[in-house]
Amino acid sequence: MLIKNSKRWAGATLKCYLMAILGVAIAFFIRLQLHPILESAFPVLFFVINTTFVAYKFGLGPSILTILLSIPLGYFYFIPPYNSFELEGPIDIITISIYLIFFVMDVYIIEKLQRERYRAILIARVCESRMNIMAKLSSTANRRAVKDVSI
Repeated sequence: MLIKNSKRWAGATLKCYLMAILGVAIAFFIRLQLHPILESAFPVLFFVINTTFVAYKFGLGPSILTILLSIPLGYFYFIPPYNSFELEGPIDIITISIYLIFFVMDVYIIEKLQRERYRAILIARVCESRMNIMAKLSSTANRRAVKDVSI
């Protein structure tokens, strides 16, 4: 069965985008508090966790927003030289590319799964409504058959 609106599983409201921004702020605050311990290790770990949650709960748009906010924040504040967009070497470009690929794969897989889940829900609703229609038609036909037999 072709379901065209399965991509509408999450409503992209202003609240969703504000929650995504709040999640990025919380992830940034947690990572900032752990920066003396972690230093340059795991610069976007908490941002990835936030993006995963946002993708699962709020959908594609807000999760893309978290990616667009998280990569620059993590790069600027948590990759040496700190508080700068300078690159120390080619390994920094590779690191950022790997994190970006991970972000995109994470969001893509969650979005794909959510769309399929919503598609299954829509198909179940269609089947249930068709079954109800058939039951009504069947009961109407049975009543007519009883009237015809009694005449």
